[in-house]
Amino acid sequence: VTRLPCVLPPGSSRYQLLCRWIEGGVSNFEYLMALNRLAGRRYGDAAFHPILPWVTDLNSPPGHSWRDMTTTKFRMTRGDVQLDLTFDNAANPHHVTE
Repeated sequence: VTRLPCVLPPGSSRYQLLCRWIEGGVSNFEYLMALNRLAGRRYGDAAFHPILPWVTDLNSPPGHSWRDMTTTKFRMTRGDVQLDLTFDNAANPHHVTE
């Protein structure tokens, strides 16, 4: 395996996990769940449940269900006008609540 340009020490379990993911040895789901475990998240704990990205568009026809990753979930579900209103009226304008 070629040394990856990252800050993980070669030979560490995190480095090995990253290499296996890059090489296709683990699925995206397995990789994300491993990252969640490393972060202390786990099934069955409502306070520390695993976090996974929202990547599907359930309104699309079968076979075309991947969502547009260039647009935020907030913008897709609420639209530009709502996003602008939320930003303009927020106490902390750089933060958009979901």
